[in-house]
Amino acid sequence: MRYMMMKKLLGLGFILVALAVVTMGMVGFPKLDVNIWPLFPVLLFAFFTLENLLKKDYKASVICALIAFMIANAIYDVLPVSNGLVITAGVLACLGLSFLLPDKESNK
Repeated sequence: MRYMMMKKLLGLGFILVALAVVTMGMVGFPKLDVNIWPLFPVLLFAFFTLENLLKKDYKASVICALIAFMIANAIYDVLPVSNGLVITAGVLACLGLSFLLPDKESNK
């Protein structure tokens, strides 16, 4: 069921992007001074974050979100923090989640 929901969400996303391309083709693309290609791995890891959240695998979701944030922060300077600080925060968040939430194997 979740696979079908993610498949429908992905299909809807592609349709929205197609509409945006057609609309921008008629109106004209705005001039952007940013590199768009690094957004693809960021969006991919954001997709994995959402997928893991739907599976209720919170540790994997935090790791994917941190990787997406590290890529975005390295390219676009989102926040004035180093990647080492982000990695440290991610490790601490995963440790905290492992103490708060039970493992998936222990539930079965």
